[in-house]
Amino acid sequence: MQDTRAALAEHGIRLRDDKPGNHKTVCPNCSSSRRKKSDPCLSVTVETDGRAVWNCHHCSWTGATGGEGYRPARERRTYRKPERVAAPQRPDTLIGWFGKRGISPTTVEKFGIYKTRQWFPQTEQEEDCIAFPYEWDGELRNVKYRTASKQFRQEKDPEPVFFNADSIAEGEDLIICEGEIDVMSFSEAGFVHVVSLPNGAPSGPETSDKRYEPFGTHWDAVMKVRRVLIATDMDAPGEQLAQEIAKRVGRDRCFRIRMPLQNDVQCKDANECLVEHGADVLRECVAHAEPWPIDGLHDVEDFALDVMDLYHGKGPQPLTTGFAELDKAFKYIPGQFIAVTGIPNHGKSRVIDQIAVQTARLRDEKWAMFSPETGEANHVADLCEIWAGNPFFDGPNHRMTENDVSAALAWLNERIYMLGAVEHTPSIDWLLERARAAVIRYGVRNIVIDPYNELEASRPDKQTETEFVSQLISKCKRFAKHHECTVWMVIHPTKMRSTDDGKDPVPGLYDLAGSAHWRNKADAGLVVYRDYEKAATFVISKKIRRQSMCGRPGAVKLQFVGADRRFQDIRDSYASLGSEAI
Repeated sequence: MQDTRAALAEHGIRLRDDKPGNHKTVCPNCSSSRRKKSDPCLSVTVETDGRAVWNCHHCSWTGATGGEGYRPARERRTYRKPERVAAPQRPDTLIGWFGKRGISPTTVEKFGIYKTRQWFPQTEQEEDCIAFPYEWDGELRNVKYRTASKQFRQEKDPEPVFFNADSIAEGEDLIICEGEIDVMSFSEAGFVHVVSLPNGAPSGPETSDKRYEPFGTHWDAVMKVRRVLIATDMDAPGEQLAQEIAKRVGRDRCFRIRMPLQNDVQCKDANECLVEHGADVLRECVAHAEPWPIDGLHDVEDFALDVMDLYHGKGPQPLTTGFAELDKAFKYIPGQFIAVTGIPNHGKSRVIDQIAVQTARLRDEKWAMFSPETGEANHVADLCEIWAGNPFFDGPNHRMTENDVSAALAWLNERIYMLGAVEHTPSIDWLLERARAAVIRYGVRNIVIDPYNELEASRPDKQTETEFVSQLISKCKRFAKHHECTVWMVIHPTKMRSTDDGKDPVPGLYDLAGSAHWRNKADAGLVVYRDYEKAATFVISKKIRRQSMCGRPGAVKLQFVGADRRFQDIRDSYASLGSEAI
């Protein structure tokens, strides 16, 4: 019995278990582009022999794992075998017709092609036509007929087989094209293992699998070929047929043969290539067949330009937070996921707020913030203080004037956007959807979620919190990379015991509520810690993904100046992790 979960994973399908029966999950074919990305629209049925089949109720994607002895279902029915023609006619007109298409008399005879007359329902009369015999395993299974005006018909109730089916060979490449003449064209160019489907390409959306029944007939043989080279026509129906073939035989085994483009004119198929460019060019098209694109699988060449940009300093560069000393320990790159923690009231939210204001001043960066614990009005007031350098409320120092508040609000209004829901606790999907709007509409480049535990945390039955957190981080990281913005996530640590001297301990990234994934999956991890005895706040970079480009893990000392409500970093305070920094 096969490893069902591993076999499904090759197609991007993830199941919680592989027990026989029906399962529901997200569809890797369409869910990433849907508004409801977590909707389990894919139905998967696991059989007792380990084989699995699936169908998406949204995009209609279907497929199956191999399993032992698996083949596409074949309807049980009686097939009619046509009578062989005793003396097939190949007049000069037939030979001349094929000669204009670059096909020799030898090839015409090799494939058993002949001229005949048949009744065509399209014209309701007998017509002169070309006969294409469908042989397999020494027997005639079907004959397809074609008139000069491109009317087609086949024998009644034929067995569904490929044209030239006996050419399929174990361990050899197999070319699948769209019509019999294309098969003959490849044969003229020296290719032996070439087949085509009897019904060509679809003219619209498929409503049944009838067109693909030959795959069921020849499934065992097709599964033993080395590679499948798809050479359907270079038009919309041909591309649709190519997609369907690749889906059925496995995209990982498929390569696409593309016909040449000359003077902005696309060569349609193998026969046109043979006639217009010759057999050598057709052979080159096969030699340069492109691997079928598989989501998530790339070769190094795909990234060559990006690598050279990095080498020449043109790629994404690390950005300063505006704290010069902190640059030694931490810089960030757009597209990263940053975990921030600290004991409550130690200043982690205030540090992020000051980074937001400083980067907005330095680079005109825009931020979107979700901070329900603080409240929107209180949060904006804190940002006003940092911008103005004066307290918002009365105290030992003079508070901001009303004009100061108005000026601060006008400046912040162009750079800071608030995220939040009043009547419900938002899920991460809901929040990222609003963040996406902020990115697209306002050019936001930083998203702050402060804190994690204010998100709606319901999860499916049997899903652990560790699994929930892992999925949440993955969603944030995909969002960050796709939109080239930084996601800052504040996470409270678990309850920690005080040290022997009564001081609060310094939390680590493995002390965060919910999961060790905060440490493992984050691109960077910061801890904000206030030492009341030293009257200092430390920002500690516990993890840096891109050392030394983005700094080295260590601690930097900040001092909070109450008169201007801002932190100042202390010059030369950086100390590497492991030293007596705190």
